[in-house]
Amino acid sequence: MSHLDYANLNLQNRSFKGLNLAGVDFSCSDLRGCDFTGANLTAANLQGCLTGQSRRQVYQLIAVAIAASVAVVGFSILLSQLVWQWFGDISATRFNFILYGLALAFSFLFRQGILPNVPLVPTVLGLAALTLLLAAMSLLTVGLFFVVLSNFSDGAIAPGFFLLGVMVLSGAICFWVLRWLIQSIRTHPGTSFHKANLTQADLSYSKLQNADFSRANLTGACIFDWEILGDNRFLGSYCEYLYLGPALQNRQPLEGNFQPGEWERLVAKWMG
Repeated sequence: MSHLDYANLNLQNRSFKGLNLAGVDFSCSDLRGCDFTGANLTAANLQGCLTGQSRRQVYQLIAVAIAASVAVVGFSILLSQLVWQWFGDISATRFNFILYGLALAFSFLFRQGILPNVPLVPTVLGLAALTLLLAAMSLLTVGLFFVVLSNFSDGAIAPGFFLLGVMVLSGAICFWVLRWLIQSIRTHPGTSFHKANLTQADLSYSKLQNADFSRANLTGACIFDWEILGDNRFLGSYCEYLYLGPALQNRQPLEGNFQPGEWERLVAKWMG
């Protein structure tokens, strides 16, 4: 067992990835933004620790998303020029037919609840892609605005109103994608215990938020009076039994191990 003492420290954004931290004292420490991926935390003292996203992590997520969007602006401008040149060579009827088809497609997706129920983006690359989608939809909305003005000024009232409807739909999609992006950033993991060994670890009084326990081993962990604040992940986590009371008391289950599916149901209860 290690005698390292990290108690009552601000350890934000520290990396402990893959380290042997068996028996280490992290009690009452700020672990926001820490990476314990693959670490051995057997019998570690995590009493009263705080997990979650650090400010640096949030800023980095936003910066990566914006940088990816800016990097593609030049390519988007070039592509838009080619697209508009292609549209300029076809009839207005065919152009309206294409836009009408897009409008019907997006309307169908919204009516069926497909777009509003797309899952949150779990990776940084996914956030970047989502930002690019927001930028593309914003460009489309602005472009449609000028096309609508052109139609009305040329006296093309019917096509103008049709494209106005498409523009409103595009604007609504932009708003929805923006909400999707903000929510994905907010729920992104902050403290990672991915694949960590937390056997016999003491998590009493800990405050868990944006903590990733996916594929972690929590067998024998003490979770007395821990507080699950939200946006935590337990996908693929493993546990044979827990202690619900202090000092390894109130074993759950009393004898043997969890029955198949029992641990998953317990996690689902925590996640609310």
